[in-house]
Amino acid sequence: MAVKPWKKRVCFISILSLTRGQWTGLARSRGISTDIQSPRTKLLYFIYSAPSSRIKAEPGVKSSISSSLGYKSDGHFHYDWNYLVTAGMIEEKHGHFIVTDTGKKEFALYSTASMSNWIMVVTGVAMIFFTVGLSLELLPKESVSFFGIALVVVGSLFLLVSRRNKPKLPPKAKVLLKELGRR
Repeated sequence: MAVKPWKKRVCFISILSLTRGQWTGLARSRGISTDIQSPRTKLLYFIYSAPSSRIKAEPGVKSSISSSLGYKSDGHFHYDWNYLVTAGMIEEKHGHFIVTDTGKKEFALYSTASMSNWIMVVTGVAMIFFTVGLSLELLPKESVSFFGIALVVVGSLFLLVSRRNKPKLPPKAKVLLKELGRR
């Protein structure tokens, strides 16, 4: 049975699209969660997580980091390392590998969310403590007001931090967004 000419063209176009990575049916989505789990981000986070975001620059340290993070080759590790140095996210200073302010900004959203999670846990424990203390008449009623004021202050600080971390849209994009919202 002979294959019809148009089927040959469709098959060829499909294979051509697949080899160029343009076939949407097999395309891999790449989002924030994928970037967070990339080896380069893990490398930066490893140094960021060290005390004072610094690691002593001793012989063999890079090799130890490479093997502990699961790099398959030294080439991949050094490519990521050089990328982070060139991007100004890490630097060697005073005998230490240090995460710069630029590198720390990469984890601003994570650290803000992590801090707010801890604050919620502490708030929950404090509410239980205040409930028990008030029901047993161990605490004065005014202590709840002071706790409320503290929560408002902490919440306000988190609002300020979140405004600083959100992506900044150009004025034209803001106008377009308002127009699209009215449609």
